[in-house]
Amino acid sequence: MHDSDSPSETHSRAESPLMMDELVVRSSSTTTSARSPSTFFGFHHRSPSTATDLSPNETARKGDTTHKSKTSVSGTLSGYTQQRRDLLDILKSLHSTGVQNELDLPQIVVVGSQSVGKSSLIESMSGISLPRDSGTCTRCPMECRLQSAPTWSCQIMLRFHVDSDGKPLPEVKQVTFGDTLYNKEDVEKMLRRAQRAILRPTLSAEMFLTDLDLRNNSAVHPQLTFSANCVCIHVSGPNVPDLYFYDLPGIIANVGDGGNEGDIQLVENLAKSYIERPNCIVLLVISCETDFENQGAGRLVLKNPELRQRTVGVLTKVDRIEAGGSARWLRILQNEDNTLRNGWFCVKQPDMMQLKAGISWEDARAAEKSFFENAAPWAGLERRFRTRLGAASLSECLSTNLSNLVARKLPQIQAEVAAQLRQVDDELLELAAPNLDDPRPEIVMMLREFNKEVSKHVQGLPPAMSTTDTEDPSPSLHSLIYSLHEVYENFRTNVNNTAPRFRPWRSDKELGEETEKEMIASASEDNPDGSNDMKVRYLDHVWTLAKRSRTRELPGDYPSSVKEMIFLESAKRWKALAQQCFKDVESVVSQHLDHLVKDHFGKHSYGGLLEAISDVVQNRVHERAQATSNDIDKLCSSEQSMYTQNEQYFFDRRTSLLQRYRAVHRQSLGQGVLFNALRKYGTTEGDGDRDVSRWRHNIDTIISHLANLGIHGVKAEDLARLLPPDEMESGLEIMAEVRAYFQVAFKRFADNIPKQIDSNFVRGLDLDLDVALRSMDLSDNQCREWLAEPVEILERRRELVGKKRRLEGAHTKLSHFFRMRLVSA
Repeated sequence: MHDSDSPSETHSRAESPLMMDELVVRSSSTTTSARSPSTFFGFHHRSPSTATDLSPNETARKGDTTHKSKTSVSGTLSGYTQQRRDLLDILKSLHSTGVQNELDLPQIVVVGSQSVGKSSLIESMSGISLPRDSGTCTRCPMECRLQSAPTWSCQIMLRFHVDSDGKPLPEVKQVTFGDTLYNKEDVEKMLRRAQRAILRPTLSAEMFLTDLDLRNNSAVHPQLTFSANCVCIHVSGPNVPDLYFYDLPGIIANVGDGGNEGDIQLVENLAKSYIERPNCIVLLVISCETDFENQGAGRLVLKNPELRQRTVGVLTKVDRIEAGGSARWLRILQNEDNTLRNGWFCVKQPDMMQLKAGISWEDARAAEKSFFENAAPWAGLERRFRTRLGAASLSECLSTNLSNLVARKLPQIQAEVAAQLRQVDDELLELAAPNLDDPRPEIVMMLREFNKEVSKHVQGLPPAMSTTDTEDPSPSLHSLIYSLHEVYENFRTNVNNTAPRFRPWRSDKELGEETEKEMIASASEDNPDGSNDMKVRYLDHVWTLAKRSRTRELPGDYPSSVKEMIFLESAKRWKALAQQCFKDVESVVSQHLDHLVKDHFGKHSYGGLLEAISDVVQNRVHERAQATSNDIDKLCSSEQSMYTQNEQYFFDRRTSLLQRYRAVHRQSLGQGVLFNALRKYGTTEGDGDRDVSRWRHNIDTIISHLANLGIHGVKAEDLARLLPPDEMESGLEIMAEVRAYFQVAFKRFADNIPKQIDSNFVRGLDLDLDVALRSMDLSDNQCREWLAEPVEILERRRELVGKKRRLEGAHTKLSHFFRMRLVSA
């Protein structure tokens, strides 16, 4: 696999092969140095350097300060080592809580295809022997914590954070597996047993310590092929590097006879679950014994540009390169092919004969060093590439990069832990477990709170409390009273649109189009702007109807039935409008109550409480609706006859309307200018009026002459009586009285219907609900049944409790770590 980078970019990467933290790693034969410092919690640190890294001139200039420099270097080395160890220890502690299920913790993950020498590489870094079997021997992740110490020891633990189906456990279970080991030869055997314990989690871990599991029926307790649970190994000792990483099962291309083909994808998915996390440093292991293109782990990493940015490559089995084939591997080491941002390393592990001979870890490291110093082409490499040879250089690079990454990410991790804890607490509060031992008080409290909430909405919530989302048009979210106001306003408009449509002129009168529009506007001045489909009644129609309705009335008098008949044409429509208004109110109230019921009891649908409350509420709504509908019908019936005690308003409206109708009628007779002038004279309406100005002098003269004759108090409008009498005057009076009474009745009806609905239905529901809720069956058995929870809720709460424990464990460890940092600073 050849990378297609440009020559200039390739050269740049070759010049600085390890970009992460700008670290240059020296081989084990030289002292480690850092090219640029990183910051650890307010103070700088760098890998120590000595005078041997200086140029000859610099050494001469500093000759008299050599002892002082060595003392300083020694202190820096000790401090730096301790800082790095502390960072890797806190990282291990965080992983032990299982919080990696929730957080992207920094980690190193070793990835490679099957049989590429991963086990040998880990052995070369840790100094322990790993199990070696044919086929894939690593079947679960292995967490390795390596730490320098005066004496050698090894502790093995089992960590279970998922169940057999791969789902996270509510609480991480970490089991110490056997006693601490002090003999390296015991490690391999114990690791075999530990892996078997991971793959058969239904058996007790103690059974594996003495191989009792091998006698157990595998059909009853089957063994998993692979597991995401891990074996944890903590190795301490002299010459052991400070390092922390995960070794994953090797990527497999096929399975043997009887094997599960699904294991191929399972292993790859397991690797992806680790390496796709942004804070994961990938250690890609590639064998020089096999073509690069045939190694699946290489394809998995290199096809992802983001993974290339945080991957360190290592070439193994360099002593098995075919003759003449070293050139392509050198190009990889020099980061010219298969380019990685952090470059490549080379290691040389013991061969099979050396392993069978029982070569020691120290001898193996010495042999590796000798190989790279003497064998071609490695011995002839430039110094900058020789620093990338050997397991010691690789370990130093990984350790420094990981500790630097941890130092940068810990504050973010601490903040994320706190944020997730708050989220978990909020959700647990929402999913608080009911008290099934004494369920009645909890149900009573819920009913009481619900009833209080209903009362608040019935009384009317202020705007700030009436909705949670101002852009959501759902009526159930708005204030109940606000929504009802809209219904009542529509009702008022609809009733007003039934006003009689009077035309105070003869139906056969020929008028110009503009004149007719002007007269209609004047006659309908107080009519609504909305749609009005009432029958149009002209003056001659009303006058004729009045004449035909006379029986034994005195001359000039007409029966009141004429007025009542015309009014009832409007009033008969009011019942349907009132009932439609109530239906709209009932719909709004029902939706609103349904919303409140779901808000308060939605999470209790499983036990039937939601349904029970919904039934009670809807029954009360239905009963109140029937009673209120009957009351509305009674109000509508009372409006089917004309009656009022509101005399002042009626007479004021009648006088005003009669003047207007007379003016319009006179206009139809061609007397409109004079009549309007007389009507408007001396009023604010007449100020600046052209007709009034035209007749002002004559009107003033007539009133003055009448005063000279001793006739005082005459007004301009009184002069209109001197106009020739109109035989249809009685028709105008009927129009004015009917329209005036409509206005009286309309105002009364438009108030009484909403008031009846509000009093009997809306407020009445509040009272009914309180009684109905108190009358429910509140026995302990019934309340316990209502509070029963579905499996999904129980499972979610269990998950949240486990997550909270993991997060709290991480929070405790982080808080302690930062406190210690502050103390040491």
